[in-house]
Amino acid sequence: MRLFTDKMAAEKLEDPISERLHARILEISKIGRTENEGAKRMGYSKEESQAKDKVIEWMQEIGMQIRKDGAGNVFGTYQGEDSSKVFMAGSHIDTVPDGGHFDGAAGVLTALEIVTLWHEAGYTPKYDFEVVIFSDEEGSRFSSGLTGSRAFMGLMTEEELDKYRDPDGQTFDEVIRNIGSDRQQFLTAEGPGKQIAMYAEIHIEQAKQLEQKNLPVGIVSGIAGATRTKITFHGAAGHAGSTPMTERKDALVKASEFISTLPGIPKSISQTAVATVGKMSVSPGGVNVIPGEVELVVDARDINEENQSKLIQAVADHAQDIVHDSGITVETDLTTRVTPIPIDPEVIERMEASFKRHDLLPIHLPSGAGHDAMTVGTKFPVTMLFVRSIQGISHNPEEFTHIEDLTQAVKVLKDFFENL
Repeated sequence: MRLFTDKMAAEKLEDPISERLHARILEISKIGRTENEGAKRMGYSKEESQAKDKVIEWMQEIGMQIRKDGAGNVFGTYQGEDSSKVFMAGSHIDTVPDGGHFDGAAGVLTALEIVTLWHEAGYTPKYDFEVVIFSDEEGSRFSSGLTGSRAFMGLMTEEELDKYRDPDGQTFDEVIRNIGSDRQQFLTAEGPGKQIAMYAEIHIEQAKQLEQKNLPVGIVSGIAGATRTKITFHGAAGHAGSTPMTERKDALVKASEFISTLPGIPKSISQTAVATVGKMSVSPGGVNVIPGEVELVVDARDINEENQSKLIQAVADHAQDIVHDSGITVETDLTTRVTPIPIDPEVIERMEASFKRHDLLPIHLPSGAGHDAMTVGTKFPVTMLFVRSIQGISHNPEEFTHIEDLTQAVKVLKDFFENL
């Protein structure tokens, strides 16, 4: 395994953009770096705060005005011709435990690089331009992601905050006090105070499509909305030795049939639909006891809201079909539904023009993962660029993206805003 610093030392840096991105990614990587050169900057931790402070230093060097809200989100403003609206770009700087050095941080630093280039050229954008660092996107603090951007968009509730506990057992109120805020300030972090004309986010792909096509950057066509359906199979527990096979009501057998045939369900809906079972519990759980109950959770996603609805229903129908005439019963409960965020076709068309001006093929890619852009996109127009991920690895110290690919993304997004 090649370590992160070894990979960075081998990078080709052919222009000032690449050199600056390289230096800044290395600098941020020192904050919370783990023994095997991964990253550990939990949301609302001292490491996340230190990383934000470092970015704030770079913002202030080019005269950006800094503000923070009650959710710990950081905004650096570069003045444009018109302050009635704002362009915004950024991401997050927290990580999963022992994660990589590009997820999130690349989006913040590329957004800052665009402003830095404008500052050097004496260019003034159409509207004020804000570089944002959203807090706790990964959700490692409270097992619930997009914390900062959801607070910014007014999507958090008292009831949700009451349930929050961090890995050390601290309540939400205890954690937020550590950053000099409180619940009331957090809940009133809502909104930018002016219309966001466009929010943009550069993010590593976290998949292999760009690498397989040998392309540095792609246009995100939509962000999938996640759904969670709890499915419970009810059978009858019994003795593993004395109950004949013909008389059993084994809940695990039916649950296993459901799981093994589930991959066919999203394929029948659309090319962008996916479904996963990653969590399951079996009761009573004895080695010599026939399982009487199995509870599992299906994570199902699509970038189209109509297809998402079809997928939810198809998963529930599939569970009922599996137990038909078996003596097993099943209950389904949709516990979570996040609306997908499609990218406006006109926005995609404008981004395609920027790609072509830089002699890049404008490939379209769906995002199966959630991002701060999907939260901002509930109210304002958004766009995203994916940058090639080596071997598709992410949330892992092996995560890596070439600096020259990030440089290409900077040039494209800079062009996009200049022509918007």
